[in-house]
Amino acid sequence: MFFVCPKCMKKLIASERGVASCENGHSYDRSREGYYNLLLGSVGGTHGDNKEMIEARRAFLSLGHYRPLAEAIADLAIKYMPRGGVLLDAGLGEGYYTEIIAEKLNGEADLDSPLIVGFDISKDAVKRASRRRGISELAVAGSYHMPISDSSCDILVNTFSPLAVEETRRVLRNGGKFIFAFPAEEHLFGLKEKIYDLPYKNSPRDTALAGFSLVEDKELKYEIHLPLAEDIKALFMMTPYAYRTDALGRERVLSLKELKTEVHFKILVYEKL
Repeated sequence: MFFVCPKCMKKLIASERGVASCENGHSYDRSREGYYNLLLGSVGGTHGDNKEMIEARRAFLSLGHYRPLAEAIADLAIKYMPRGGVLLDAGLGEGYYTEIIAEKLNGEADLDSPLIVGFDISKDAVKRASRRRGISELAVAGSYHMPISDSSCDILVNTFSPLAVEETRRVLRNGGKFIFAFPAEEHLFGLKEKIYDLPYKNSPRDTALAGFSLVEDKELKYEIHLPLAEDIKALFMMTPYAYRTDALGRERVLSLKELKTEVHFKILVYEKL
């Protein structure tokens, strides 16, 4: 088993009965879906997506509008993954990106079946991710207290998840790669124009990370067209705007019959020093 005990960070051994235990006697039951809950109360983080956001994300992502982002991340993972390596998706959500990464990595014979593991703080998200293919191990856990051994991962992927720099650095091997994807300045600006009287662009992110060197800086920007109200609702409900928007802005969005909006992503690749 790749995950370690979140209480003492000792190796977990999974039994045939579906119980994972460490040498100090801490034990965790495997869920019916096959994951382990390794979240210690609020340690590691306190906020996870609710069922409505997860189902909205699943519905929207299934349309393929963010497939170019998933493909770009997967291509970078192939580029940097060593033979027989380990990739951790930290905050994998319902597993859309992880499944595409796993599909492409497992299709590369030279990589010799890399280990692909992931966690998310939301139990509902991990339940959904358990239906995805190609993921070796899943857990409920938080980014600020990863149940992962020191220097055990070759690649860590973070797509729209909290940035826990110290934990990311801790679990990566020296020379390991951190692939970080996040919304760039004009992401969903067309949607914001429908929500706000004065829409705003996202602020540029400082690319400097302590203990890392930046080795690649990629940008994806294109327009998507949503011709159905149900697709617009799915996009809106999967974003933080769903709970930040006032009643008037929400009504404006949910009354739309079609929407064109920019999507704008940055993908940074860092190397642990």
